[in-house]
Amino acid sequence: MWTILKGYIRQSVVLLVDAVIWLLGKVAYMLFFLLGWRGTQFFGQFIGCIIYYTNRNKRRITAKELTLLFGKRFDKDEINNITKRSFQIYYMRQIETVFYGILDKHILDKVIHIEGIENLDIALSKGKGVILLLSHFGSFLLPLPYLAYLGYKINQITGRQIHGSLIAERFWLWRKKEADRLPINFLQVGKFLRPVYRALKDNEIVAIAFDGRDGSRWVTVDFFERKAKFSTGPFELAKKTNATIVPTFVVRNKNNKHTIIMEKPFQLLNENKAEKVSVDNVVKFTNIFTDYIAQYPCHFGMILYVNKKMQESMIGTSLF
Repeated sequence: MWTILKGYIRQSVVLLVDAVIWLLGKVAYMLFFLLGWRGTQFFGQFIGCIIYYTNRNKRRITAKELTLLFGKRFDKDEINNITKRSFQIYYMRQIETVFYGILDKHILDKVIHIEGIENLDIALSKGKGVILLLSHFGSFLLPLPYLAYLGYKINQITGRQIHGSLIAERFWLWRKKEADRLPINFLQVGKFLRPVYRALKDNEIVAIAFDGRDGSRWVTVDFFERKAKFSTGPFELAKKTNATIVPTFVVRNKNNKHTIIMEKPFQLLNENKAEKVSVDNVVKFTNIFTDYIAQYPCHFGMILYVNKKMQESMIGTSLF
């Protein structure tokens, strides 16, 4: 009886927190016009703190996933601090995406610094298109509107949408409405990649998430203290189309401004060995990815929680 009652109480608390988040999101949206982009980030950070302190289960799972990933790299206090900052960064990103529709170059120039854009230009100069290989790390979507407003032709591949709750679904619909206002072409692809091939043939940019959970062929690689599965798709696509891969990461600085880092064009390995090309390149890119996570673990903490819940719900391919 007590177990059932606790379940109802926990569910009620989650619903209450969701309602508060929704209300604060609406308030933040209205206050954007008074406080500007950076002012609203305060609300995202505030919401992250609320959820960190009130949702004990989410906090516990995230801390456990971080511990499993990093092993003895961090002690308990460090894991707790990383977990708390992960909540803040994750919900700041969620709030940011709600305002994408009212972004412009003037706003983006104030909150973004970009490094290595010459690497993108070098890749485009080859005339075969660019695969902008992102990852669920920090505010990973910001390069898309920023580059679009600079005049680059941007396409984003979007996979299946997964909603863990009513509030998550409503936020997704809200964010989608805002994103549709951006000068970005969204490619909803399944088994047919014709729109992607066409965009690359026209020497445009196609954004793909390296750690996305959509794909048909997976490679298991070392990922800190665990074994993780990543899709070979981006590398197979690059090999088929001769497109250039540009690894891109977004780091949130202490002042909540962002640095977009565009690495040098990714050189495919074993190009003449079809059986190994994808495997070796997944390993090579994973090493780049882990370098960033090692420096900024709080940029990835809540993604571990999301993947854990997807695994429990048997949705998509598990990360681990």
